[in-house]
Amino acid sequence: MGSVTYSPPDSVVVDRIQRAFPSDELRERARATNLVERERKFDIVALFYTLTFGFAAGSDRSLQAFLDRYVEMADCDELSYAAFHDWFEPGFVALLREILDDAIENLDTGRTDLNGRLERFRDVLIADATIVSLYQDAADVYTATGEDQAELKLHLTESLSTGLPTRFRTTDGTTHERSQLPTGEWVADALILLDLGFYDFWLFDRIDQNGGWFVSRVKDDANFEIIEELRTWRGNSIPLEGQSLQAVLDDLQRQEIDVRITLSFERKRGSGASATRTFRLVGLRNEETDEYHLYLTNLGNDDYSAPDIAQLYRARWEVELLFKELKSRFGLDEINTTDAYIIEALIIMAALSLMMSRVIVDELRSLEARQREGEAAADADESASRLPRRRCSLAVERHAHLIQLYLMVELGYELPDLDELLLWASRNPNPHRQRLRRQVERGEFGFDRH
Repeated sequence: MGSVTYSPPDSVVVDRIQRAFPSDELRERARATNLVERERKFDIVALFYTLTFGFAAGSDRSLQAFLDRYVEMADCDELSYAAFHDWFEPGFVALLREILDDAIENLDTGRTDLNGRLERFRDVLIADATIVSLYQDAADVYTATGEDQAELKLHLTESLSTGLPTRFRTTDGTTHERSQLPTGEWVADALILLDLGFYDFWLFDRIDQNGGWFVSRVKDDANFEIIEELRTWRGNSIPLEGQSLQAVLDDLQRQEIDVRITLSFERKRGSGASATRTFRLVGLRNEETDEYHLYLTNLGNDDYSAPDIAQLYRARWEVELLFKELKSRFGLDEINTTDAYIIEALIIMAALSLMMSRVIVDELRSLEARQREGEAAADADESASRLPRRRCSLAVERHAHLIQLYLMVELGYELPDLDELLLWASRNPNPHRQRLRRQVERGEFGFDRH
């Protein structure tokens, strides 16, 4: 293709993206794959931008759409669909996974502080999973809980302070959430919010033993021995010490439950040896349903009351918003292929698109702060409200094509020749196939007229 020389204005957003995902590091990682040696047209940086901002653009996330965009940006109109499709093989998927894992571990998004009742924690981490429905033909790899279905389960832990995933794993739809949440030193001084998919006494013990904090919902049929009441009630309230939870739960009329309980579990999985721990159980009465919302935690009652615990747990809603953003804004519910490697690649690129969006919003907040210099100082909460993350995702979606164009120019690529690009995009990829009109014109029919 021919080209037209053009230099766009300087952009702090482009500079920040290049710092967050250095081109030299991306190319160094790609050299470990056979693609670099095999394919002259393979430019990992250009492809990375194509996939990332192709996802962000939101209109079409098919391989053909990514190919069209790559040809447009990377000046390689000789690249066929078949060759492009072949790039999505195990080595390339492993490369994308490596890029994602590195971004999760090292990406700096600026603000990481927590305020108010959360400031005592190093971070608040929310663990959850969501199902992505796939074409039924993918069921050989991505089995589902139901028949004649294919499902991928995305296991994610979100940092409340950054809005970014700290863990991101994919399995088939039958894999239990608990198996994808390891414990270790990474939980120290952090608060972990857990739904019933992670309801596991051994897990609670490991979080506590590693210096972390947790709040978990409690199963409806859970039964514990109450060993101490942590709040005194006046009048003829039912004494709870020495009682089992289920024996008294239906008779309680108090607004709050705040007690210490014991629970038993296997000390080491499969060993048969049991261990007993003491944790705190709190409950708040729902006046409409006349039922208690129960939570298990190792947070002390001196620092956090029962309503505080329930309020902390409400922060779990953030991960639901994150899943919604991944599905609605980054197309996680629009996987239109049955190829396992392509499915995995697209899921990873959705996560990287999300992280790219977070990098951009952080830079935009810094830019606005510089532009407002001299005005009354705004706190972090005000900055976040003026430039919310999900609003930024929408802005990136609307301008993704332009962002990528700026980045490609910075890489040394030039604007494509529009006429040649349109010619390439308009050519029939299967010219050998006869068209119906030609058959009609020539009187070629598929049956004997006599």
